[in-house]
Amino acid sequence: MQLLLAFDDGAATFADIHSRLLTRFGRQGPWHHPDPVSQLVLGIVGGRTRGSVSLSAFETLMQRFGSWDAVRDARYAEVRKAIGTVTFPDNKTHYLQSALRQLTQMRGRLELEFLADWPVESALDWLERLPGVGRKVSAATLNFSSLKMKALVIDTHHLRVMKRLGLLRRQAGFAEAYRHLMPRLPDYWTAADVDEHHQLVKLLGQTTCHHDVPACADCPVAALCEKTTRDG
Repeated sequence: MQLLLAFDDGAATFADIHSRLLTRFGRQGPWHHPDPVSQLVLGIVGGRTRGSVSLSAFETLMQRFGSWDAVRDARYAEVRKAIGTVTFPDNKTHYLQSALRQLTQMRGRLELEFLADWPVESALDWLERLPGVGRKVSAATLNFSSLKMKALVIDTHHLRVMKRLGLLRRQAGFAEAYRHLMPRLPDYWTAADVDEHHQLVKLLGQTTCHHDVPACADCPVAALCEKTTRDG
């Protein structure tokens, strides 16, 4: 019943969650918004890797190669060495160089600014034709970059929190989560609001709604949570 009620009044539910998280954590940002190709690179490199490690690998790529064209054209071993600290560096090196090469073939150069004029769903689908790009990376490329498009980024923390709140089924993955959650966000939210919501929910997952032993007694959204209601 709680799940159905949440979905029936999705915008109010998300506004309530957002308000509670703002009260606890405060405003997030401001954030740097890189160009969309740089954000695409960071997204591919950063999957299932701590943010500080991902950012360090990203910066190493720029320092060693100077441009994404040079990363695209470099020897595999050189790129692999530059991002060796991230998880699954072999796969990520392959996907990164393949995505950059395919983008060049499709557009003639490494640029994604043309997506600014596209509907969000069309832009997401186009990006996901690139090797190694799933819904998390495509949404981040649109929302976190200078494109500032209204696309919700869902990471593992976000996914876990939404499932515990009863807003997703237990087996939902990133793409399914996006399809269910994005239409339920308040219509008046801007791309910046969607970005902040992601950051707040992620912060909740990192600090309170832990994977193994969530700190439910200290959670600002505990009153809305299926887990707390069931266990309490």
